[in-house]
Amino acid sequence: MNNRTTDIYEVMQTQRAIRRWTDEPVDRETIERVIQAGCWAPSGSNSQPWGFLVVTDDGIRERLAAAIRDMFSSRFSGDMPDPDDIDDPTTRRMMRGAFNLFDNFAAAPVWIIPCLVRVQSPAPEGLLAGSSIYPSIQNMMLAARAEGLGTVLTTPQDGIMDQLREELRIPDNATPVAMIPMGHPNANFGPVTRQPLDNFLHWNGWSD
Repeated sequence: MNNRTTDIYEVMQTQRAIRRWTDEPVDRETIERVIQAGCWAPSGSNSQPWGFLVVTDDGIRERLAAAIRDMFSSRFSGDMPDPDDIDDPTTRRMMRGAFNLFDNFAAAPVWIIPCLVRVQSPAPEGLLAGSSIYPSIQNMMLAARAEGLGTVLTTPQDGIMDQLREELRIPDNATPVAMIPMGHPNANFGPVTRQPLDNFLHWNGWSD
């Protein structure tokens, strides 16, 4: 199935979180186009304070995925009910998605790990971090969707940071801020479900 599209509005409207992938490999040229899209993002003072780790090695993905599963299980064991026992449908869906994702994390043939690299800037560090790295992440996820690839933004890296740094030889001045599994989707793209615009839009002052 050809899921590619160059219509930016279609890309945004159909960029679902994809948590299951086929075993079809993603070629290096496509991966580099996705990363290039991240490099086109704006950053404070054009500092471009990023580095992008791409993980395609099966052994590395398996080892880190096992660490993520162990971290997730230990963190929530005893504190988190079975997703099927949760009454709220939104919470139930969220927890099912999390369990399924971390059970299948290694199945994504590509991981992108964006890292914030310390730079000198007049902007406050916290503001610089958020304003500079997340536009880059969104660019990459939109580019992946345009290429017909599925992604989901995840943040388990803090729970396995020591192993992540050791396994991938990440220097002290680089901080992983997310982990983005990417691959050919074993699911359908389609219109995202969102509340109406009027629920969020306020003209010339906040309205009730």
